[in-house]
Amino acid sequence: MTALAQSASTQQAAHALWHKTLEALRARGLAYAVSHLEKVRALQLDRGALRLSMKDNYSRDWIDDHYRQLICETALELTGSAVKLEYEVSVAPPPEDLAPAPIAQPRIGSGLNVRFTFETYVVADSNQLPAAAAHAVADAPGRNYNPLFIYGGTGLGKTHLLHAVGNRILQRNPASRIVYLSSEEFTNQFIESVRHNRMPDFRRRYRDECDVLLIDDIQFLGNKQETQNEFFYTFNALHQMSKAIVLTSDTVPSEIPGLEERLRSRFAMGLITDVQEPNYEMRIAILKKKAAQETFELPDEVAQFIARHVVRNVRELEGALIKLAAVHSLTKQPVNEALVAQVLKDLLPAKPTLDIETIQREVARYYKLTVEELKGQRRTADIAHARHVAIALSHDLTGATSISLGEKFGGRDHSTVLASIKKITELLPREPGLQKELSDLRTRLGVV
Repeated sequence: MTALAQSASTQQAAHALWHKTLEALRARGLAYAVSHLEKVRALQLDRGALRLSMKDNYSRDWIDDHYRQLICETALELTGSAVKLEYEVSVAPPPEDLAPAPIAQPRIGSGLNVRFTFETYVVADSNQLPAAAAHAVADAPGRNYNPLFIYGGTGLGKTHLLHAVGNRILQRNPASRIVYLSSEEFTNQFIESVRHNRMPDFRRRYRDECDVLLIDDIQFLGNKQETQNEFFYTFNALHQMSKAIVLTSDTVPSEIPGLEERLRSRFAMGLITDVQEPNYEMRIAILKKKAAQETFELPDEVAQFIARHVVRNVRELEGALIKLAAVHSLTKQPVNEALVAQVLKDLLPAKPTLDIETIQREVARYYKLTVEELKGQRRTADIAHARHVAIALSHDLTGATSISLGEKFGGRDHSTVLASIKKITELLPREPGLQKELSDLRTRLGVV
């Protein structure tokens, strides 16, 4: 076989396997995963290595973190052989000097993710103001809060709101010309336009042919003097024509390094609002809504478990749910706390080192007693119950012997300790109240 024929063969094999993989995932109800992976191209399948191409480093890292195991296991099922993944970030070839390729058009309308809408966005105290402001902009583009500047940490839903604004405007007026892109894309297109003497076309697209400008990660304009200058005049042109401008950033304008003062001033002309980290209740709501969208049955106790341990941002929550759904689909294991602990071990904090004294303090606090009462000789019903729980938990979580436990609990003999452990063990299966008490205490102690 010639080298050319061999190359064509590996490409065809890659395309066929990739198509079958996506179909298999779709058949398992993992539409959310497929929506991400459809944008990936399979380049080559050679000696058990499947080479995939994606548009940028972020996509590569996201897919490697969240979907690599799922893809490999699905490919193994389809082929009967182990498949490893290799990645390639596609870079557009440089245009010919004599016949420069046309500058890529900004993504108008079609660049919006149709899944990111106001209906799929969970609102709580931590994001109520930016969500309301985004609604207002979508209801009256260019008149309410122009510009709207939304800032906050990574993975908190800023991009979701940006897309939601564009999707709502298009829903109400399909003729609206929406331009959605990142500040990095704006910079790259500006550089290419200057390089090929196409600035009139660039300005026409972003000023004359744009009704709504949505720019993600505007902080990356920092220290780019020429791009800032061009964006300043683009901003002014749009603002004077009452065209809507919505920007996102990881910080407030005043703290963006290398951002010109005139742009800081322009960004402050409308509303600056922040998205904060989701609280516990919001994390549960996000998980339940995302699970419902994916028709994935998520038990309440599992949602609560994930929400207690995955706390930093929405993106990690969604990633945890995707991984859990994928493993459940592939292995058919029941969705419970044990499976979550196994699947999400990389996201869960390490178990703290517990000692008996720490457990005694937490149990006493929970039952509104003192540690002295817990260790003492009084045998009222409430104190005796708390003492039994403390001894049983200490035995379970520290592995201490009955003799050492007896010493820590006021010098009790080992038979008394064993009786406490036996009592809790026998009551637990038939006492929902006791089950909740132990679950609450484990959570307080940071134990999975």
